[in-house]
Amino acid sequence: MPSVILLLGSNDTSAEAILRSAIAIIGHSVGAVVRTSAEYSSAPYGFTSEHAFVNRAVEITTEHDAYEVLRRINLIEALLGRDREEERGIREARGERYASRPIDIDIVYYGDESYDDDRLTIPYHYLDEREYALRPVAEIAAERRHPALRHTPIEMLNRLITNKD
Repeated sequence: MPSVILLLGSNDTSAEAILRSAIAIIGHSVGAVVRTSAEYSSAPYGFTSEHAFVNRAVEITTEHDAYEVLRRINLIEALLGRDREEERGIREARGERYASRPIDIDIVYYGDESYDDDRLTIPYHYLDEREYALRPVAEIAAERRHPALRHTPIEMLNRLITNKD
């Protein structure tokens, strides 16, 4: 069974509880939870909000293919209150690329496979440029190599932090 790394984020006022619920549901309906990262706080990326994001990474093993994992995490997002149509309206009204959301679950890695089509981009797009993603992923998968970039999350995080200064 492939090892899958998921990135969870929420900027809801109940973010920590929502993430705990999401992890429990993932363990029940997507795959066995192997490990989880600590919670990391980050500013919203690509939009303005008064609430910071709380991010966690989760490693699971699953019998499902990547498209089924995507379908199941989209159902979990909806169950936990994510309304993509409402988000779209808010983004358009504000002219911003993203909007606040109670839960966001992304597939960072699916085994060593890569996907790039209209439904899936794996590894997680722009992983090497997103500190909010790299911190929790580096905690639980520090030595896992990005299939295309051939760098580990810890190497990408160190490079990002060094270039930020």
